[in-house]
Amino acid sequence: MKTWKVGEIAKLTGLTVRTLHHYDEIGLLHPTLTSEKGHRLYVEDDLQRLHHIILLKQLGISLEEVKRSVSDPEFNPLHLLEHQLARINEHIQMQLDVRDRLNDIYSLMQTGQPVDSTRFMEVVQMIHMSRSKHFSREMARNIQRNYTSMNSEQKKEKDEELRRLVSGFRSEMEKGTPEHDPAVSDLAKQWKSCFQDAAGDYDVLIRSAESYYRDHSDQALHFGIDRELYQFIRKAVLKI
Repeated sequence: MKTWKVGEIAKLTGLTVRTLHHYDEIGLLHPTLTSEKGHRLYVEDDLQRLHHIILLKQLGISLEEVKRSVSDPEFNPLHLLEHQLARINEHIQMQLDVRDRLNDIYSLMQTGQPVDSTRFMEVVQMIHMSRSKHFSREMARNIQRNYTSMNSEQKKEKDEELRRLVSGFRSEMEKGTPEHDPAVSDLAKQWKSCFQDAAGDYDVLIRSAESYYRDHSDQALHFGIDRELYQFIRKAVLKI
């Protein structure tokens, strides 16, 4: 039977010996065997369990939840791997989409055609949001999943819809139309629906977005939304 010492497991997995000792202390992963010299030894089953632990940790699950999961007799590592593969595929698709947008910009620049600065900002924003601390992993995955599921024509239509709504809100605001006016309410309903399609929970998305744009207020301006307009939109949505 193949066995491994704690130092060997640390090298194989990239974990520290201290971490492995901690897992042993809290009952998360006990080495199965003990050598004649008193060394704790891991076997193949221990490695399999450790692999599941590492995957769960990468999903952002706490050690207590990891312990409950891998100790559950109904725990299915196949489902875990399916979930991990789905996350990786979403990340790859997101990167491919960023690449495609950068290729479009490169082609325009290569042929001397003008490039709208908004194109650059959209790429930067996609990268920032996917890595941002302001969006939960679940929220970021939902946004990425919905965005990457659209083809180029659908993405163009979505961008145009958002710009049309922003333009409509600004027009009503500049005319002095109150937030509860039917024309503004109709825009607010379309606005909320648009973002619910993108992330599912509008209220959670808006809290995350507000936090994000406090740190990246310059990006919002590129989409024609200044503080005054945002407050107008926010009040209009609250009234529907």
